[in-house]
This record gives sequence, C-alpha cells and structure tokens, in this order.
Amino acid sequence: MYSLGELTNDLESSARGCPDWDLLDNVLGMLLASPSLPEKTLDACRSTCSQLISRDGQLSPAVNPQTIHRLFNVLVNIANLMHRIDSTIPATTECYVHAIELVIQSPQSYRSASKLTIHDFALSAWTIGLALSFVRESRVPPHIAHALKCGGHVGILTRVGNPDFDIVQAVHDAGDGLLQALVDPATGSLPNLILFPEQIHHLPAFLFSSRKGVPPGILASHPTNSAHDQYPLNIKTATTSVLLCLARRYQSAQTTSLQGDYAKPYFTTDGIVLLLHYIAASLCPNASVFNDIGVILCGLGPGETATGPQGQLMNGRDIARLYYERGLQVDSTHPHLLSNLGSLLKDAGHTSHAIGIFNRALMVHPDLDIALVNMGNTLKDSGQLSEAIPYYLRAISVNPDFTDAYCGLSHSMNAVCQWSERGDTQNVWMQKAIEICEKQLSDANSQTVGFLRTKSLEEWMSLVRAACGRPLSPHEEEEWIRRFQLFDSDDTSDSHDEGSFLIRTIEWCITRMQHAWYIKVYGHSVRSDGAQPSLSRSHRPTLPTSGLLSSMKYPRLPFILPFHTFTLPLTSRTIRLIAHRNAINAFFTATTYTGRTAVIYPPPPPPLHGTLNIGYVSSDFNDHPLSHLMKSVFGLHNSQSFNVFLYATSPSDGSPHRQYYERQTAFQFLDVSLWSNSTIVEKIVQDQIHILVNLGGYTKGARNEIFAARPCPVQISLMGFAGWCDYLVCDPIACPTDLFASLSARSKSSLSMASGDTCRDIGVPVNEGCDPASPSTNWIYTECPIYMPHTFFVTDHKQSYRQDEQDQLHTLATPSQLWATELRRREEARRSLFPDLPKDVVIFANFNQLIFWTWLRILYRVPRSILWLLRFPAAGEANLLQTATAWAGPEVASRIRFTDVAPKEAHIFRCRIADLVLDTVECCAHTVATDVLWSGTPLIAGAWPNHRHKMSSRVAASVAYATGLGKHMVVHSREEYEDRAVTLANSLKCPPSVPTSPLKGQKDVGSEWSQDGGELLELRRRLFLTRKSMPLFDTARWTRNLEKGYIAAWTRWVEGRQFGLGGKEDGCIRVDDNEGDFESFL
Repeated sequence: MYSLGELTNDLESSARGCPDWDLLDNVLGMLLASPSLPEKTLDACRSTCSQLISRDGQLSPAVNPQTIHRLFNVLVNIANLMHRIDSTIPATTECYVHAIELVIQSPQSYRSASKLTIHDFALSAWTIGLALSFVRESRVPPHIAHALKCGGHVGILTRVGNPDFDIVQAVHDAGDGLLQALVDPATGSLPNLILFPEQIHHLPAFLFSSRKGVPPGILASHPTNSAHDQYPLNIKTATTSVLLCLARRYQSAQTTSLQGDYAKPYFTTDGIVLLLHYIAASLCPNASVFNDIGVILCGLGPGETATGPQGQLMNGRDIARLYYERGLQVDSTHPHLLSNLGSLLKDAGHTSHAIGIFNRALMVHPDLDIALVNMGNTLKDSGQLSEAIPYYLRAISVNPDFTDAYCGLSHSMNAVCQWSERGDTQNVWMQKAIEICEKQLSDANSQTVGFLRTKSLEEWMSLVRAACGRPLSPHEEEEWIRRFQLFDSDDTSDSHDEGSFLIRTIEWCITRMQHAWYIKVYGHSVRSDGAQPSLSRSHRPTLPTSGLLSSMKYPRLPFILPFHTFTLPLTSRTIRLIAHRNAINAFFTATTYTGRTAVIYPPPPPPLHGTLNIGYVSSDFNDHPLSHLMKSVFGLHNSQSFNVFLYATSPSDGSPHRQYYERQTAFQFLDVSLWSNSTIVEKIVQDQIHILVNLGGYTKGARNEIFAARPCPVQISLMGFAGWCDYLVCDPIACPTDLFASLSARSKSSLSMASGDTCRDIGVPVNEGCDPASPSTNWIYTECPIYMPHTFFVTDHKQSYRQDEQDQLHTLATPSQLWATELRRREEARRSLFPDLPKDVVIFANFNQLIFWTWLRILYRVPRSILWLLRFPAAGEANLLQTATAWAGPEVASRIRFTDVAPKEAHIFRCRIADLVLDTVECCAHTVATDVLWSGTPLIAGAWPNHRHKMSSRVAASVAYATGLGKHMVVHSREEYEDRAVTLANSLKCPPSVPTSPLKGQKDVGSEWSQDGGELLELRRRLFLTRKSMPLFDTARWTRNLEKGYIAAWTRWVEGRQFGLGGKEDGCIRVDDNEGDFESFL
C-alpha cells in the first residue's frame, strides 16, 4: 500500500527520461481518488509537466506519435489534480491548453516552428460558424462585408467546407491579419456566434476536413490493432471534457480570455464559452452539453439574434429551446433539460405545458431544487399560490441556501396570509430572503474587475474632457483622477463596483455629449420660430471606450425585484441598490442591440413655436389601474404647446380602455408591442421627442431598456417606479426633500462655490454622494424631483366615474339634497351587500394588503364593528380567519366579512358602503385610495416616520392631503392609527333626518362642517360634497401643473442647468399652482 508521499515522489520520478506511462496513469489515478493530498503534490505536478513539455512548449524527445494519447491523458489528469488543489492557478489552464494542442495537430507539427495553437483552433471554429450562419443570414456585418470586398486573409471564409482545405493551418498562416479583419471595430472583439443545433454538427468535418472530421492528433496515435476501435471515440470524449473544463474556467474568470499577437482578448466571455461548448457538442453529442448551451444562450441579451430556418428572427431564448429539445432526444429523462425547458415555456406563457414538463422532471428527480422552484414559480404566477407553497418548502429542505425559493415562498405565504412561521413581528422566510438578497448585492462588486485598466488614465481623462466640451477645473481633474485610481488594483476585497462605475461613466458621457451636440448646432435655443434641420448621424460624437462593454458579463440581478421591495421591510440603501442593479442590467441589455457599444442619439431640434414633443411609454394602455387614472390626461394637454405621443409596449386586450386610446385624434397612439427595443428607440428619435415619460418603471411588461438607451434629452418617471430617468414627478408628502441625493450633493456644491470653487459638474462618484452603492442610508432617489402641488397622483374619476350623477335633477340639486340622496343610496347598497348587519355596526374596510394585528385590536376596541375584506386571493380567507381566531379569539374572528372582487364601476360604487377604510403600511393604497375618497368614504392613511424612504408607503397620505382634509385622515404611528380609527368609529351615530331641500328662509348648510352626525359622518359629507372641486379630482388642473414641470425641465436641459451645480440651484423643480406661472428654483 503506497503512502501519499510515496505516490507524489513516484509522480516526479516516473516522468524522468523515458516516461513510465502506466505508472504515471496509476499514480495520478490514486492521487485523484485520495480524499486529501500532501502539500508538495502541486510542485510535483508542475515538475512532471516540465519534464514532458518544455517551457517553450516543445515535447520531450521521449514522446513519440504512438504515445501522444498517453501524454494527453497525463496532462488532463494533472490539470484535474491541480484544479482540485488550487482552482485559480494559471498552470491548470496551461495543461488543458497543451492537451487540446496535442489533439488538433500531428506530432511533427507540434515540434515545428509552425505549431498550431488553441488560438488558431478557436478562431478557425469561429470562422466556420460565421460561414455557416451566412447560409441563413441576410445581414453580413458591415466590416466583414468590406473586408470580403477588399480580399486578403478574410477570403478564408469562402473556402470553408472544401474537402482539401485545412482551415486551422490557413488561419495559423494568416496570423493576426485575419483576426483584425474579423474583429468588430466598434467593440474590439469578435461578435458572439449564435448557431443552431444542426449547424454545429458540421464543425468537426470542416475543422478537420482532410481527416474526415477526426483531429490529427487522434489519428496519429491511433493503434492499428482492431482491438482499439473504441480509441478515437474515447479520445473524443476526453477532448470534449477538456473543452468544457476550459469553458468553465473562462466563465468563472479563473483565466483571461484568448489573446493572439493581437495583444488583447478578442472573444467576449460569453463568446468563447459558447464556442467551446459548440465544439464539445459537435465532437460528442451529450444531453448535459446541450443543456449548458441552452443556459448560456438564455443569458445573452435580447439583441443577440440569428435567422431561423423559416427566415424568422430568433433570440437566444428561442434557440435555447431548440437545444433543450435536441438534448431530450439524446436523454428524454434528463432532469435539468426538462426543468430548463419548462422554465422557457412558462416565460413564454405556456403555463399548462410548463407544469407538465416540470412534473416529468420531478418524477425522474423528486429532489431537484431548481425544478421544484420553477414549478412553484409557475403556480404562483398563474395565481395558484397555495399550491406553490409546498414546492418552495421542498426546495428549501433540499437546498437551504437556494435564494429563489425563499423569495417565492415569502411572497406566496404572505399573499395567502399563511403566517404559521410569522410569530408576532417577524416572517422567518422573509428575513431569510432579505439576508440572501443583501449578500447578492454585496457579491456583485467582484463580478467585473480590471476592465478600466485596459485603457490608460490619460485615455479616460481625455474622454471626460471631450464629454464636458470644456477644460476641467483643477478640482474636477483631481476628483476624476482619484476615482479612476480606485480601480487600479486586482484587489476584490474592497466594495468598489467597477462595472457600475464604468456604465455610469458611459451614461454620464452620453448625456453631456448629446447636450453639447445640441448646443453646437442650435445654441441655447429653448424654442424656434422656424423649422430647424435635423442632425445628421454621420456627425454624431462617439464613445471609443464603450466597446469595453463587449467584454463584460451580464450584470447579476438580485432575486428580489424592485417591485417586490414595495411589500418588504428593506432599508433605503437595499431598495436603491436593488433598483440600481436592475438599471445597470437594463443599460447592458440596451447596448446589445448596438453591439455592446453606447450610442449617442441626435437630440431633436428646438420646439417649433415652443411646442414640445412629449412621449409616454407604457405597457398599461389597456384595462389597467394606470389607464383608469390617466385616461383623460393625454387629451387634456394644451395642443398649442404639446404634441403627445403614446407608445404602447403591450398588445391590445380588446377592452374599451384600449379602444378609447386607439380612436383618439388629440394624440398619436402607436402599438409597438411587437417591435424590438432598438426599433422603438429609433422611432422615438424619428419623432423628435424632447421629453420621454416612463409610466411603467419596474413592472411586468415594462421596457426600461428604451430609457437606458437615452433616445432623447429629458427622461421623466411618472406614476411608476422607474430607472434611468432624470426626474421623478412626486410631491413632498410622498417623497420628502431630504431623500434626494441630488439635493444634498448640490447643497454641498453650493458651499464649494461659496468658497471660490467654480466646479460645475464633478461627474460619477464612487461609494459617496449619489452613488447608489454609497453606505449612506439617508437618501433613496438618484433623480431630481419635480414637485407637484397637492399630489403627484393623478385621477380620472371626475370624468369617468359619475354614473350616479346622470339625471338632470342631480345637476340642479342643492348640497343638502345631494347629501340626502347619497345617504339613501349608501343605505341601500349596505343592505344589499350586508343584509344581516344592524344600522349601528361600523364597517371598517380594506381592499389591499394587511397589517392584521392592528386591525384585530381595532375590532376588539369597537365591539359593534366588522372588518370587510376581499377574497384576493380566495385562499387567504381561511388562513386569515384561522390567524384571527388564534390571535384575537373566535368572537373577533367572527366579525371579519369577505366578499368577492367586483368590476371597476361596481367597486367604486360600493366603496361608499364602508364607514372607514383602514390603509396599510409597507405598500399603501394607490388607486384604491382615490376610489374610496371619490365615493366619499374617509380613510386612515399613514405618513410613517420609519417608512419615509418608501414612496409606495406614502401615496395614500399624499392623496388624502390633496382633498384638503388630510389632517383628519393622516396619522404618523401605529398607536395614533389605532386610536384614530377607534375615535372615528365611536363618533358615529345615526344622523338626524335630512330634508330634501332647505326650508324657506333657511340657509343650505349641506356643504358646511357639522358635528350633528358625529365626526366620521361629517368627514364623509365633506369629502362627498367637495369632491368635484378638490385638487385631487381636478384632472385638468393637474395636467396644467404637469405641463409647467415639463417646460421647466426642458428649459433646464437646454441651458445646461440639469448638469450644473452650485449657485442658488438645488436641482428641484417646484411647480406653483398659480395659473400661467411656475417656479423653478433649481
């Protein structure tokens, strides 16, 4: 029995002189099988390699053609052994590379000066793939088309497939001249190659055409004895394994990408990993390799496309499905293939088919965590929340660190109010999900290291100066240099996010250079009185450094999405980092349409006669709450001052709401749901949009990539929670001033200005100021605010929901008559919905999510009361009643009533039935709050101090104040919330009889404040009788104020104040409610 030390000594000695191949194989096999290894094993591996292959790559004289296959096996085993000891050392990659180079050529070539390299091999395979793609592609990259016309080395493309053509040798002989002709000049790298399963089958035949697709090294060492007929297949299998090992090392950044004499990587990480997988699958078709190719293709951006067999344009996900299906032909029970195919089907909307595929995967592998989570997600997203929960629990039991499982479980359990793990104050699953997400955000910093060093400091500073269009002040020079120097190290232990800094710097340059382009052509003209020429794209400024994006991996996304942050108890820093990672990802996706380079789009000419072109982008121009709220806004815009364009990114649902938009002539409505992002961007540029408004933000169906591409000068977020915008339309209640980073930064800059510093634009901060990664928890918004008077939240109830005011008598009625009619209408609706309820029972209601414990306390303190909730989802009813019984007893639980969700009109009508609506904390009522207030029903909303950083927690307070009665409805703590609800409920008493009209000689007191029916009833009367005049429901007034904000934003951009700092400006646009006037103290 050998000791490990003896095995290590044998490893070195067996390679000396004439290698003892059998002993080498045995020793390496035993070391690989050993659970532990002595310290000197790594040195022994290096020594063994050096004895077999010299430092300059020459083979030992003892290696002959008949033993090439033995050397191949030894190199692979040594590489596997070194990888196990230390996966980061470059020598491991060198061993794998030597093994591949043995296979691709004869031993004679290996010993000659014209030895083929892995560089030759990879470039040859890529060239073959490009030639294969030309069979279907009608679009040849312009730089390659130009090279073909000029002749030279690129003519190799025309000889691919010739039986007598040795492409690997030809590529080697061409040197880097061929590479320079094929590299995209915009990115400095070869485009990612997207091939179909039937195309990769041809790779071996074309790579080794003169040897019938068998690599030369395999043939050279193939024994003639018929007993070794399996030999070529075995070596092919081993070669496939080595190619996959190399691919994994490139993918995990354990080695740098391939370089020739070209002196820099010419493959993107995705490009080389995908190519190596193509070759591996072509040599040895394998279900797992097909699965891996599908996963890689799914990770490519939507701009990475290829032409399908019927001439259709297909993206990476479309082609990934073909690889999954091809893999299942090889192994129909491969669980990962089944799970990944099911995920694609689910994302494509084929829910039932996806569930069937997941069931197949789980039958084969019941404990496959990814299949369990995918099944859970599919059930959850289709509304089957209760059914999803067991799958998430099973996934967590199998893999306690599986992040996606915690998020899905937390969401599903809260949605159906299953709080068995919650305790009094804490949701265990939710907290686990938050911890994992925060770790993901922290780990993202190490994803991209070293990219900035591919350019010199002076090159970066030249770019900054060019973007500014002016000399930098000494302070600016110092700040920029300091920031770039932060990344001049390989150390990944700090918290600097290099990828984020690069993308933010590029975006910073785009906005400045677009503005400089406008000023150069049009001057500081805010408007023009005559037609102006459009800018020529041939004169557009360029960003040479943006090609670095082509070498970056897709930015990782945290599994908690921005929309999920509304309902989770997260810090301000975590919320903004989640949104920032998604914004970075959107920018990266946007650049895939332009070859991973940033494009500076031409700004529009000055508004003709002062008429601004405003574009609204949304996926919700259908039967959706946003559409209900904004229906009249677009037509209420002043047509003399604004041209309005609506870009619908979702198809028609056939509803009256969509039909309303489609038939309007007051604005231009365009269905772009089937357009690519790049086509939409080009259309926005063609329409000469001055201000683009994001109505969706981080919601389903949104196209934030459009905004990340920066197609127009000014970008504004409205009614959504969006990224890549310059301004956020809000109000001081929903978004307190101190939560905007720009206001704080500009305030500090003002101090610098006062001390004599003339710095105006200090650029992109790192871990400070308005960097989302800043450790500060004192701010949340990177945008500048456009503060609306009253509320930022728009409504359309005054125009759309007046069905109860159709008769002429209602128009002529006095306030007392209106109030009496409303009381009768409300009593009838109450009897209809709750026929068993006595008149003196107070109806508390909520139509959103829950702060359940507080509500139970309110029910306990108001014995003659019920709580009215909706079955949304229906599965929540039983769980809530069970929780209420456990927490407050059966009597209180018996006073919780559920009804089904009603259609919009019926919902608004029956809102009047409730006496008081109780709002929530983490994500308060938005549209529902306005529905309730329009019906005259008071609500209790929170302006919670510990939720100041969450706009989604403060919207109800904002709209409540816009009624003019906010001080009666807005509270600031849980204690005040509970006490206020109890006080209002106990104030309620049956009102005195109200005459249908005032008696002769009496004053009509219907619109005056009165306490005759108790404070709650009087608050209702006040809301109901003043709803047509209060700011909350004055849509035309709100639209006029919004227009003032638009004009201010455009003016600031033209004058450069959007980028400037200091002076009296704080970056905020404050809209004054006075007609015809606006303030812009910026």
